[in-house]
Amino acid sequence: MSIVSKVKPAIPDTGEKKEWYESWFDSPYYHALYRHRDKKEAEIFLDNLISHLHPAPGSRILDVACGRGRHSLYLNSKGFDVTGFDLSPENIKYDKQFENETLTFYLHDMRELFRTNYFDVVINLFSSFGYFQKSHDNIRCLHANCIAMKKNGFFVLDYFNSRTVRDQADSTSELQIDAIRFNILKSVKEDMVVKTIRVSDHGQEFVYEERVLLLDLDTLTSWLDLAGLKVIDVMGNYNLDPFIPSESERLIITACKK
Repeated sequence: MSIVSKVKPAIPDTGEKKEWYESWFDSPYYHALYRHRDKKEAEIFLDNLISHLHPAPGSRILDVACGRGRHSLYLNSKGFDVTGFDLSPENIKYDKQFENETLTFYLHDMRELFRTNYFDVVINLFSSFGYFQKSHDNIRCLHANCIAMKKNGFFVLDYFNSRTVRDQADSTSELQIDAIRFNILKSVKEDMVVKTIRVSDHGQEFVYEERVLLLDLDTLTSWLDLAGLKVIDVMGNYNLDPFIPSESERLIITACKK
């Protein structure tokens, strides 16, 4: 039996064209495809960040585009007061079951202001950024993060290394997960990396897309500056080793308010 065969469509068909992230992130197939993400790797990364930033016990942390809350849950287990928000109603509905006095989740668009001078640390992890084609919209996200931070707070952006992604572009892959078959075409189109995801599930066919901007360090530094944030450190993997443009897996930036 398909793991999603009994799940009702997450977004009712109103006839209006939705952005790719509204349809894909709210789809049960998104979670089926990425359910094997390395939980241990994520926890090691968060432990390294805690050691790097030294937030005080009980610090308020905001998890931007929190998805199904794996980062929020782990940080909360470490004694932090964590708030997560996401654009997907299905994600937030799922996350709500884990709430407690120091863990809360909200449905929210990261382009809009959320809190003012409230959080000690704001995190945006696993390339949950660069979704919007207009630079202005992406800078709005960063500005909202800046406004949400306390004066001496930290912002962490975990993004892919656009240079290595370009080098590995134009690839295809197939995955079989339970009864679901995924055919994935990855390509670079102008300044975006695009994944076309074709899903076959018990004779039904669906097509989704991921479209994320290819942003290099210079561009992100410029956008952070416009949003009121100053880059402190730049790292290239989840061990927080130095960023090397030609070979690093990730582009991880820590910043503070200017």
